[in-house]
Amino acid sequence: MVTVLDQPAARPLSNPEKSAHRVQTWFQRLGDTISAQLGEGREAVYANLERVAAEQLAAFNPSAHIGGDDLIDYVLGADSLCKQADLDGKFAEPPVSLYHGGDFDISALFWLDGTTSIHQHAFCGAFHVLAGSSIHCRYRFEPWRAPGHRQRAIAGRLGLVDLEVLHAGDTRVISRGSELIHSLFHMTRPSVTIVIRTITDDPATEVQYDYLWPGFAHNPFQRHPPSVRKLQYLRMLRQLDEDAARAQLHRVLANADLFLAFMLISEQVRLSANAEQAHVLCERCTALPDDERRLLHEVVRNELLGRTVIDCRRKLHDPGHRFLLALLLNVFDRQELLGLVQREFQVTDPVDQVMDWLREMTGNTDRFPNLLGLDFGATELQMLGDMFRGNGLPDILARLTDCYGADQVSGQHGALTALFSALKTCALFHHVFVDLSD
Repeated sequence: MVTVLDQPAARPLSNPEKSAHRVQTWFQRLGDTISAQLGEGREAVYANLERVAAEQLAAFNPSAHIGGDDLIDYVLGADSLCKQADLDGKFAEPPVSLYHGGDFDISALFWLDGTTSIHQHAFCGAFHVLAGSSIHCRYRFEPWRAPGHRQRAIAGRLGLVDLEVLHAGDTRVISRGSELIHSLFHMTRPSVTIVIRTITDDPATEVQYDYLWPGFAHNPFQRHPPSVRKLQYLRMLRQLDEDAARAQLHRVLANADLFLAFMLISEQVRLSANAEQAHVLCERCTALPDDERRLLHEVVRNELLGRTVIDCRRKLHDPGHRFLLALLLNVFDRQELLGLVQREFQVTDPVDQVMDWLREMTGNTDRFPNLLGLDFGATELQMLGDMFRGNGLPDILARLTDCYGADQVSGQHGALTALFSALKTCALFHHVFVDLSD
């Protein structure tokens, strides 16, 4: 009897190896070129990356070869990626690392509605606008007193150095520390940035400060256990007993340093949405000098108003609207703001352009609904235009008297005065109208 042996199952033919995506090969070539020019070792990378990254980004010009759709296609089709920085996507919306060079990383950052804080870096390198456009602001910070090593909060004076509009193909150096204090406000949705940066920096030697108007530097990454626990326990008390939470907050503020006082008061004011509460709480910070208490009040109030403006950004997709919003967040001199509108949009009368945008943003044209939620009619817009031209309340009332007569204006004097005050202190305009006479 012949035994028929079972035959082994035929093996399926293996799929040919998937060819590398063009994004992967393109950035591999860029990364390898940079690596070859940096030299060997971490010290060489840190000494040369700013220069080499900026030169090679300009030479390779990623914006001319790779688009946002290419990146999306690459990530969604990838079986594997290089080692990823910021895997949780805490910075950008979202990021992806495209090259891992040991001591440096090349990443693409998508931006939809986010805007960066005013910040400095604990790393160095360069960035390149791949797609879209962004307003890039640079600042200087002058501390009131010489800060200690790695001091977690510093009082001083913040000033705008310059503002530029970056377009696809533009490249800028990222310098470490206070040499580059900047912010980016992305006008196009999405905007995409290529960032080449060091990734093995020693957190014990550098502080990456964030800055707030009118002059406050703080370390948002600082993790001081007693401070963290105080925040957590006060949050718990708010849920259990508001009166006890208020009393304990006052107790903690009496001994708080500038950093802890800011963290506690900022959170409390943000929860209450009451800017006036900032003054009351700042007066409780009796361990702080008077000038720091006054500064802290301004910082927390400006932060609350700034959040209102930033929240508007999610509703605005037109580049002109976003441009105006970025200026209102960063340029506090009215004439400088109008000059930037005139320069960027090549208009004869920048006030007319600003008012066209505001009419659109408040639903007073057929192009857009009321995106800002402000109930502006003809009277509000007319007064707003006068204020952008530098007219205070006496000048506006005099002009209205010439147009409509003294009796009519006299009868509306209270309402017109209240309207002027509301526009002058509005979150959107309070910085640029601060000099107007009441």
